[in-house]
Amino acid sequence: MSADNMFSSDEMQLVTFTLGQENFGIDIMNVQEIIRIPSITMVPQAPPYVEGVTNLRGEILPVLDTRIKFGMERIARDVSSRIIVVDVGGKKAGLSVDAVSEVLRVESGRIEAAPALVSGVDAGSVVGVVKGNDGKSLVMILEAGNLCSIDADADNETGAIKAGSDSSKGVVEKKLEEVQLVSFLLGPEEFALEIESVREIIRYPDIVKVPNMPAYIKGVISLRDNLMPIIDMRIKLNTANDGITDSTRVVVIDVDNARIGLVVDRVYEVARIPKDTIFAPPQALTGENGDRLKGIARVEGGKRIIMLLDPGDIMTREELEDIGTLENAEAGTAEEEEGLLDGLDEEQMVVFKLADEQYGVRITQVQEINRLAKVTKVPRAPRFVEGVINLRGDVIPVIDLRKRFEIDYKDYTEFTRVIVSDINNKKVGIIVDEVLEVLRIPRQLLEDAPDILSNQHWQSFMDGIANLENRMIMMLNLENILVEKEWQKLQEMNHTEKAGRPSRAGKLKKQGRGEKLDKSTDS
Repeated sequence: MSADNMFSSDEMQLVTFTLGQENFGIDIMNVQEIIRIPSITMVPQAPPYVEGVTNLRGEILPVLDTRIKFGMERIARDVSSRIIVVDVGGKKAGLSVDAVSEVLRVESGRIEAAPALVSGVDAGSVVGVVKGNDGKSLVMILEAGNLCSIDADADNETGAIKAGSDSSKGVVEKKLEEVQLVSFLLGPEEFALEIESVREIIRYPDIVKVPNMPAYIKGVISLRDNLMPIIDMRIKLNTANDGITDSTRVVVIDVDNARIGLVVDRVYEVARIPKDTIFAPPQALTGENGDRLKGIARVEGGKRIIMLLDPGDIMTREELEDIGTLENAEAGTAEEEEGLLDGLDEEQMVVFKLADEQYGVRITQVQEINRLAKVTKVPRAPRFVEGVINLRGDVIPVIDLRKRFEIDYKDYTEFTRVIVSDINNKKVGIIVDEVLEVLRIPRQLLEDAPDILSNQHWQSFMDGIANLENRMIMMLNLENILVEKEWQKLQEMNHTEKAGRPSRAGKLKKQGRGEKLDKSTDS
C-alpha cells in the first residue's frame, strides 16, 4: 500500500507503541488484537528477526522481534511487553513491542512525509510521521505490509501450517473427542499417561534396594502384599536428578501383566484434552527416549507441551525379565480371576489435603483435576462460592472447600487444585489445598462416621472414614456437598454469568472506537 492511498481518508486511527525511546504507530485497521508475550517456539534457520511461532487459538502465528527488525538491541521482556497481532491481506503476524501506548486519532493533514532515515529505522517500513503529545514527540507511522514481510521460506512454512489449521475450522462447532490424561513433571518437562493406564498414585514409599540392578531401578516395595519394582523415570529418561521431596510421587501402572511403579517429581493434574491437540512426535525425535513417545499434546493455546508416554514402551520385555517381574506376572496371570475378585473389594479414591487434614473422594465422582485457573467473581453468590471458571468453553462454579467447611482462609499456592465433578449433570469445581494421591483402599478399612457426628452438618456429606495404618482419611460424598437449594442458586448464578458476558465481536468493536488503551491491554 502506498503512502498516498494510506492517507487518502480525512483521518486515521493509529495503535501506538514504543521501542526504546521511539514512538511508532500502525493503522488500527491492520491490528487484530494485542496480547501478552506467549510461549514462543523457535523456527530453525529463520531470519534473525523472526523470533519463532506461537499457537494463537489453534492458528500458528509467526512472531517478529520488531527491535531486531529495526536494528535495535534485544532486551529482556517485562510486564509492559506486548505482541501486536496484525492482519495484512489475510496473513497474520505478531509484532513484539516494548509497550502499547494508546489509540491515536489523527487527521491526514497532520501527517508529514517520512525522512529517508529515522533513528536507524528502515525507511521502507516508515510511511509517515505525525507529531504527538502536543508536538513534544514524533510518532513514526509504519506500513504493516512492509513490516511483516518475511523470507519466502518462513512465509511458506507459516502458510503451510496455517492452511493445516484452517482445515480444522469446519469442525470447531462439533463436539470434540477428548482423552483423559494424568500428567506429571520429570524435571522441567511435562509428561502424561492416559488415565486408563494408571492404576493408582501413591506417595514415595520406603524402598528395599536390590543389588546389581540398573540405576533407574530404585528397588521393590510391598503394595498390599504384592512385590512391585520401582522405576525412577527421571533417571531412565535422563530428565532430572533423583532427589526426593514432599511432592515426589509413584505412579502405578500395569505393563505386560506386570505391575510397576514410576517415580515422578510431581503429579501435575488429571485433565481432559481434545484429541485433535495431540500430534505424532516429530521425526527428529529419534533414539531411546523419542521412541517411547506416543504423541505430543499442545494445550492452553500452545503454552504447554505435554509428551505422552506409551506404557508398553516404558519397560521392554527383556528389562522386565531382568528384574524377575514377568515371572511373577505370569504366576499372577494364573490367578487373574482371584485378583479381579480382590479388586471388587477395593475403593479407588482421590486423596487431597485441606488445612492439616486428609480427605478422600471416590474416583467415580471425579471428572478431572486441574490447576486453579482465573476465577471470575459473581455478585450475590454464596460465601463459599469463589466464583466461576472457564473450563474449555464451559462456565462452571467453583466452591472453596475451606470456606464451605468454615476452615481458616489460606492464600492459594502452586499446589492448589480444582477437583471437577459432574454430579447429577451439574458440573462443579472444588478448590482444595493440594491433591496428594490416587489410592486404592480395601473396603474393610472404610468405616462409618462415629455416632457423635450424626447430628452435625458434617454428616450430610461425610461418607465414612478410611482407617489406615498411619493415618485416617475422611471420605466425602460430593453429591451431598450442597443441599438442593444451594444447587439451584449455583445454576441461576451460572446462567446469569453466561448471559452477562459480552461477545468477542462486541469487545473488538469497543477497541476500535479510538479510545485510549490501558498498558495492560490483553486479549
